[in-house]
Amino acid sequence: MQPQADGRGGRSAPPRLVAVQFDPQRRAASRDLLRTLKGLAVHLETTEARLGLRQRSRKPDDRAKFHIAIEAFACNLAALALTRSPLPLAVPRRSGVMWSATRYRPEVYGQHFLDALDLMTHPEVGLAKIITRGFRLEDGRRRQTTIRPTQALLDAIDFVTIDWGAFERQEDPEVLILRGPKDRKTGQSNVLDYKDTATTRKLRKQVQTINRYLTAAPLFLLPASSPTPSETLPADPTRRTVRRIFNNGLWTEGGRLFDGFWEIMPRQERFERLRIGTAGCPEGEPIANVDFGQLFASLAYRQCDLLTPEGDLYAIWGDGSHRDGFKRLLNALLFARGPLTRWPQDTSSCFPKGTKLQAVLADIRHHHAPIAHLFGTGIGFSLMAIESAILIDALLRLFASGVTALPLHDSVLVAQSNEEAAREAMQASHATYARSCAKLRIDKV
Repeated sequence: MQPQADGRGGRSAPPRLVAVQFDPQRRAASRDLLRTLKGLAVHLETTEARLGLRQRSRKPDDRAKFHIAIEAFACNLAALALTRSPLPLAVPRRSGVMWSATRYRPEVYGQHFLDALDLMTHPEVGLAKIITRGFRLEDGRRRQTTIRPTQALLDAIDFVTIDWGAFERQEDPEVLILRGPKDRKTGQSNVLDYKDTATTRKLRKQVQTINRYLTAAPLFLLPASSPTPSETLPADPTRRTVRRIFNNGLWTEGGRLFDGFWEIMPRQERFERLRIGTAGCPEGEPIANVDFGQLFASLAYRQCDLLTPEGDLYAIWGDGSHRDGFKRLLNALLFARGPLTRWPQDTSSCFPKGTKLQAVLADIRHHHAPIAHLFGTGIGFSLMAIESAILIDALLRLFASGVTALPLHDSVLVAQSNEEAAREAMQASHATYARSCAKLRIDKV
């Protein structure tokens, strides 16, 4: 789960985690697991008939889909067990997901998926246990059904012999995602179907190129030093590919890359566990995070054909105090559509008790008077599209030069021996799109 822009234009905190989302693209990779799951699917079909849950045999195509659903369920539940996460697995059931006619629908969804779910959680089968049942709230929000693997499933697939190499992820049905505006009531945004154009084909090809490099990248994830906290999504090293998500129904807003396993890892855990192989150190080097510092504010100045001021753009009071709070508020002003009347979530605590929002906003407007007319116009998502274009250009430059790089919103992760190569590529990309020198920062711990 990633932070998203809230209804007031700021950056909201991620919602409290209650489950790990089902991955419809997860499949078995090892021959042993494939053979085991094929036998399990046949056994479940026999059990289904014995329990009177199905009167007729499935047609060949439907049977193949049912077997895929069993494989996906078993692999998701086994992967959850591998992470040792206390969170359950959230599985969709609603018709809008199962029978969507859009380009986004994975092949695993449909009646065969629901049949497999009901069969595996049946009391007399007992391969999965229902933790919560899905329902819809009065305000339109939904709660998904959640499940956990039982010991019976783990025994059936010989779980003690399984590691991450037993799994693979199939290519997503679509890597270019277009979302509509957020619903003010629920805070949710729907995915929108679209017709392909020269623009979408070009954008998709870029993401597919990135994914080919990421899939083949020499990445290593060291064992965790402690169990994954309940409020943190577990790291899944098979999630190597990304999707590009645009916002507000426009190809010129948003456009960040999501879904790589390193993106959801806590910062400190990334540095402790993630390693990238290089020619000089094929077993994996510690990473460096090369970051476009103060990028949104800098791009706002460039949008006005102004040079970015020297120094720290978030030092509003001149002494660097309350920097994180000023950063959040400045970004919130760029994302807001209309006046900012309430503190963005988790921002008031960044300032002394009793600080008035409007007084702080007035200081920001005064300090950044040349771009103050952009505040409240919602330009933030357009700036994000420029940010993502710069980052993708930098990634492609690095890949072409033989450097493995992982996207992280407004930064890249590289092996520490490649930090200078990353700096040069990011400066070149920033100059191409923003016609200026970037304020780069390198973080190693």
